[in-house]
Amino acid sequence: MAELGEIVRAGFVPRRQLLRAAALGSAGLAAAALLGCGDEGDDAASSASAPVTGAAQAAAGVGQLIKDPNLPYPYQFPDPPGTPKSGGTLRFISGYDISVFDPTKSSAGGTLQVTNPVYNRLLGFVTGAKMDPFKLELEPELAKSWERSPDGMTFKFTLTPGVRWQNIAPLNGRAFVAEDVRVAYEAYRTGAQASYFTNVDTIKAVDEATLTVTMKRPVADFVVPLAGRYLPIVPRELLDDGSIAKKAIGTGPMILDSAEASAVLFKRNPDYWATKVLLDGFEIRITPDAAARLAAYRAGQVDYAYRITETLTDVKNVLKTNPDVQVQLTPLVSNTFALALNLSLPKYSDERVRQAISLAIDRPTMINILAEGLGKSLPTTPWDLLFDKEPSGAELGRWWRYAPDESKQLLRAAGVDGLKINSTYYAYGPYNTRASEILTDQLRAVGIELSDRSVDYTQFNSQWTTGKLAEATTSGWQAAGYDHDNYFYNQVHSTAPGNRIKLNDAQMDKWAEQQQVQLNPTERRAIHRKMWDYELEKVFRITSPLGFNFQTYHPWVRGIRSGGRGTSVSYDEGAMIESAWLDK
Repeated sequence: MAELGEIVRAGFVPRRQLLRAAALGSAGLAAAALLGCGDEGDDAASSASAPVTGAAQAAAGVGQLIKDPNLPYPYQFPDPPGTPKSGGTLRFISGYDISVFDPTKSSAGGTLQVTNPVYNRLLGFVTGAKMDPFKLELEPELAKSWERSPDGMTFKFTLTPGVRWQNIAPLNGRAFVAEDVRVAYEAYRTGAQASYFTNVDTIKAVDEATLTVTMKRPVADFVVPLAGRYLPIVPRELLDDGSIAKKAIGTGPMILDSAEASAVLFKRNPDYWATKVLLDGFEIRITPDAAARLAAYRAGQVDYAYRITETLTDVKNVLKTNPDVQVQLTPLVSNTFALALNLSLPKYSDERVRQAISLAIDRPTMINILAEGLGKSLPTTPWDLLFDKEPSGAELGRWWRYAPDESKQLLRAAGVDGLKINSTYYAYGPYNTRASEILTDQLRAVGIELSDRSVDYTQFNSQWTTGKLAEATTSGWQAAGYDHDNYFYNQVHSTAPGNRIKLNDAQMDKWAEQQQVQLNPTERRAIHRKMWDYELEKVFRITSPLGFNFQTYHPWVRGIRSGGRGTSVSYDEGAMIESAWLDK
C-alpha cells in the first residue's frame, strides 16, 4: 500500500468547525481532544459555531476523494454537486437482531443501531461524505463548545441553544438542559460504559446551559469517547420509569415509529434543532441471511446493506448486475482478530513461546488465500495513533517475519516439545473459519498443535468479553474504542476491563498509567512508541491478517458512508442520517 502521505486526496470541501488540532492527523488526536472547537484561541478554551449539515452540505457537493493508487477502490469519494431533495425513505438492510433499547445497559449492535437515529451525543465525529477516514475529528453537537482547565482537571461544556426533546410523551418537546446530560452520564457511569468514567470525580449541571466534569486525575483522552456511538444522551424520564428498555425518545433527527423483529421504522423529526431533515423516513430491515440481503440489494429493494460483499470477487459479481453502484474500502490501520492467549497460564509465560508462534505464521500466504491478496498484516494497535505513515520492517519488530525453522529453534530453547493450544472461536463468517484452518496447518508445521473448535456466539462472547476465556481463541477481537487510552490502557493494563488476555506486566502498567495523564502530545506519543515496541518484542498479542472490507451504495444515496475511525456500518447510521438524502 502507498504511505498515508502518498494517498491521493482531491475535491475536499473543508468545514469551518473542525478542531484546528485535527490538521495534525490521527497522530495529533490526543492534542485535538484537549482543544475547544473552532478558532485559534487558547488551547484550553475555544469555541465554535453550529455545524453545517443537511441541505447546506448537499448543495456544496461535499466530500473528498481519498484513494490508494495501488488499490481498486477509494477509501472515500465525494458526493456529486446537486440540489438536495426532500422526501423518500432510506432503506438499510442489516444482519443484527434487535436487542434491549437501553444503551446505558447494552452496547450491542442491535441496541445502538435502533436507538442512535433517535439520539444525539454531547460531541460528534465528522462522518458521512465529509469524513476523512484516516482521521478522527471532533465537532459540536449538543455542546456548542468545550474547554479544559490548564491543569486538565476540569472540563466545561456549553450547550447548544434551542435544542428540544422530541414532541412525544412524556418528553413533549421540552427544552434540553445540562441536567439531562448529567443524569445520562451518571447512568452510563454505573452501566455498560463504566470504563469511560473511571477517572471522573463529579459531573455537575452548573445551570441549564453549562455542564462541568471534574476529574480525579487529568486524562488526556476524556472528551473523545463522548462523541462515539456508545454514549448517546438519553432522557431522564425514560430512565426514571424504566421504559427506556423498550422505547427511545431523543433529541435526534429521527423519531422511532415502530420496531418489529423484521424491521425498524423511523419518521422525520419535524422539529429537529440542527437542520431540516431531508428524508421522510429511515428503515432498517432485519435480515440475518447474507444471501437474502444481497438479493434485496441487487433488486433495488434497499439502498445500502450490511456485509453483502466479503471479497473482491463478491464486489465484481455485484457490479455485473448493478454496474453503477459506488464502492468504498474501509482503511485497515490494525488487525481486528488475534490468536489471543490467556497470558496468566504458565505455558504462555515464556516470551520465546509466543515469539515462536508468531514466526510460524505465514501472513502473506494467508492474505492471498483469505482475501485474494487485498489485505494487511498489522498489529492490534492502530498504527495511525502514533505513526505518520504505515509501519514496516523494523517498526513491526523482529517477530513479524515468517521463519518456521527459527520458530522451531525458539521452542526447543524454551524447553517446549509438542505445544498444544486449546482454542475456541466464533465463526463470524467463512473468513474466520478458513483462517482457523490455515493457522492450524501452519502451526502444525513447526510442531504446535492448535485444537480450535467453533462455539456459538453466546458462549464465546460471555467468555471472551468478560476475560474468562479458558486458554485461547483465534477470533479474539479487541475491546472497542476510539481513543489512544483504549489501546494503551484499557486493553493492556493489568486491572483494566478491556484486558481480555490477562496481561500482567509491570512495565506495561507503568507506561499505561503515565500515558493516560500525560497532557503533552509529544511526550505522550513517545510513551506510546515505547509501548508499541515493547509489545511487539514480547509478542503479547498475535494478530491474524485481515482482508479489506468493501461497502457498496446505490448511486442515488447521498451523505452516507461506512468505515473510518469514527463510524461503523452496523452501529452508527444515526450519526449520518441528518445529512442523508436520496437523489432519485
